[in-house]
Amino acid sequence: MLLYKLKYILLSLLILPMLSACSFNPMYGENSNSKYVMNNIYIDEAIDRNHQIVRNELIKYFENAGNQNNPLQLIFKVSINKNPLLVDSVGEAKRMQIEFKVDYSIFRVTDYKELVYSNSTNVFNTYTLSTSEYNNSRAEIKTFDLIAKETGSIIANQLSLNYLKLMD
Repeated sequence: MLLYKLKYILLSLLILPMLSACSFNPMYGENSNSKYVMNNIYIDEAIDRNHQIVRNELIKYFENAGNQNNPLQLIFKVSINKNPLLVDSVGEAKRMQIEFKVDYSIFRVTDYKELVYSNSTNVFNTYTLSTSEYNNSRAEIKTFDLIAKETGSIIANQLSLNYLKLMD
């Protein structure tokens, strides 16, 4: 009798995990529905350089971002603020802070555009100012690129986490 119960327990321990695993779907990553939704988002063409660098980073996360026939459309606006930091007694700044604020919306495109999801993100970064204008311009460009990478990552993560709102 004890042997029968032991067999029953072992058999149930082997079968139950297999049965329960059949109903699970990953929420994030390669095999999730979020990847499907993210691949069906069209990103508008760039309107200026700042918009272009954020768009370029977003395209890395959306495979079909250039397909205008996608059922979802991402529209975003970039606002940039520059603030001098560490101002010395003469009034010259030693560092510059750049803030990217991106307001974005996802629309379902049918006969009309229906707002499905809307959010915004703020990303800050700084760079050191030097006496050379060339060095300052290179540092600013590099900082813009770093901020754009982080902004693209944040937006993609937020959309991936909220993909259920984007599904039909």
